[in-house]
Amino acid sequence: MKRLYVMRHGHAEPHGYESDDQRQLTQQGFEEVQRTAEQFAAKLEDFEAIFVSPYVRAQQTANEFIKTLGTGAKFQTVDLITPSGKPLDVALWLHDLPFSSVLLVTHQPFAYQLVDMLVDEPLPYDFQMTTATMAALEGELFATACCQFRWAISPNL
Repeated sequence: MKRLYVMRHGHAEPHGYESDDQRQLTQQGFEEVQRTAEQFAAKLEDFEAIFVSPYVRAQQTANEFIKTLGTGAKFQTVDLITPSGKPLDVALWLHDLPFSSVLLVTHQPFAYQLVDMLVDEPLPYDFQMTTATMAALEGELFATACCQFRWAISPNL
């Protein structure tokens, strides 16, 4: 079985004069990521690889998440998982990875679209990919409607 964790970045600065890819986490965003990391640690689960969007807020989310977990984990930056990412392209890419558990740190609307495409049943009615939310999926492979939705955690600040 393969496991996939999909995490949306924490709360970021609003759209403004800077380009979208340069928006940074707010203090609230850092606190949200810390809370999600603490909840994830309590589940006693782990991942073999971390892939992160090149956008600043996603990079900051990954760094804060790793720091809060207290691991020396390293991540790789992947252009496929930006807000305009294509879920099918990412599923095909995930399928070819040699890892049995992967964490993606990404954005909306891509995060929800990917989770929705991969799961084999309708998502829980109250599931949302709010800031710093993490969803866990499990399946033999990553393809359309081939995974089970295991759980989701949210910072609830």
